[in-house]
Amino acid sequence: MLKQTLKILTVLLFTFLIAKTSALAETLYWFTGAAVKKPTLEIADMFNKTRKNKVIVIAGGTGQVLQQMILSNKGDVYGCMDPKFFQIAKSKGLVVKYKKFLKLIPVFGVSEKAKDKIHTFYDLFKNDIKIAAGNPKTMALGKTYLFILNRLPENLRERMKQNVKIEAVNISQIINYIKMGIVDAGILFRATAKVNHIKYVNIPSEYNKIKTAYLAEMVFGKNKKAKDELFNFILKHLYVFEKYGYKVILQ
Repeated sequence: MLKQTLKILTVLLFTFLIAKTSALAETLYWFTGAAVKKPTLEIADMFNKTRKNKVIVIAGGTGQVLQQMILSNKGDVYGCMDPKFFQIAKSKGLVVKYKKFLKLIPVFGVSEKAKDKIHTFYDLFKNDIKIAAGNPKTMALGKTYLFILNRLPENLRERMKQNVKIEAVNISQIINYIKMGIVDAGILFRATAKVNHIKYVNIPSEYNKIKTAYLAEMVFGKNKKAKDELFNFILKHLYVFEKYGYKVILQ
C-alpha cells in the first residue's frame, strides 16, 4: 500500500513539475516580411532547439504583418523591410528598441517562359509583358514600385502601368506568380530571387531605391526578459541571412 502511495505521489509530483515548467515557458511571436522568410525560419528553429521559450514565425507583407500585430495585440519582434512601415510602427509607440540589420536591393524576377524575351530592365516595357507589382499598403516592394513609377519618364511610366496586371499583397505571391508563369516578371529583392532560383534583371540606379530593413522589439509581449532573449539571439545569428545572400548591416 505504501509502495503504491509513493508511486502515485511520484507521478503527481512529476506532473506538477512538467506543468510548472510549461507555465514558465513563453510563446514568442516574430512577425516578419516574407522576403526573408527562409533565414528567419532557420534562426527560429535554432532558437527553439536551444531555448526554453519558443518562437512562432508569422511572415507576410511588411505592412500586412504590422496590421496583424496591431489587431491581435501580439508580436514580440518585427522584421520590417521598409523604413516607411517602420516609421508608422514607431509613431504609434509600438517599438521598444530596434536595429537596422539588412540592405535590400530591388530587382525584377523573370519567369522561365519569359527568359528569352526579358534580358534587361527596358524589356519590361515591351508589348504583352505581364508584370506583378506590389500593393503599397501591404508590402515594402509596393512602395518601391511607386518610387520607380515616379522616377520613370512619362512614356515609360504609362507603359509599365499598362503591363502591371497584378498588385500582390506580399512577396510570396509574386514568387509564386513568377514560378507558375502567371506573369512574365515581378518585383523582388535580389537576395530573395537568388534564394528561390529565379532569374532577374537589375533596375537602373536612377530608378531604384535600396531598402533598409529594421529588426524591432515591440511593445505587445508582456515578458520583457523573453523578448530581449529573442531579439539578442537574432542579432547574434545574422550570419544566417548572409548565408542566404542578404547584405547584413548592424546600426
